[in-house]
Amino acid sequence: MSRTAWMITTFLLLPAGALAGEDRHDASAAAYEHLATAIIEIRATEHRLVEGILNHHHGLAQSHLGMASQDDAVMHAKAAADEINAIANEGGKRVQAVRQKLLQAGHHHHTDAETQDDYIWIDSAEKKGLLDLARKIAQTTDAAALGGMADELSGLFMAAMQPE
Repeated sequence: MSRTAWMITTFLLLPAGALAGEDRHDASAAAYEHLATAIIEIRATEHRLVEGILNHHHGLAQSHLGMASQDDAVMHAKAAADEINAIANEGGKRVQAVRQKLLQAGHHHHTDAETQDDYIWIDSAEKKGLLDLARKIAQTTDAAALGGMADELSGLFMAAMQPE
């Protein structure tokens, strides 16, 4: 059991009057401080995890764009577009299901001013740019053109990943 959980549990299990006045207040303030620290760390961990997920999708998209010149350009273009869609939506379907569960429980991040959607990294303008690029890539069969779109993806991705 973590120190914070132990403190909260111990505090809650104390019989009424076991801590009087200021002692009880100090104990509850300390327990609340530890809880706040844990919540902040959990949010930071989630932030880093989603960043890692997005970097993973970006790497896969870039890999597919690079392989399009050596192999089946249409197949790699579709795969790259799928990965870019995952970036735009801050994760694939399984990640989106987790995010939906968190939203339903009241766990929010940034609210997009235009759409009122919750997001961690990708706001509505960045999402639109990524989805437009994904559509353009999915419709491209020219391997050389796909290679050039890798630079466009990098620019969009790096801009989206800048801290708010």
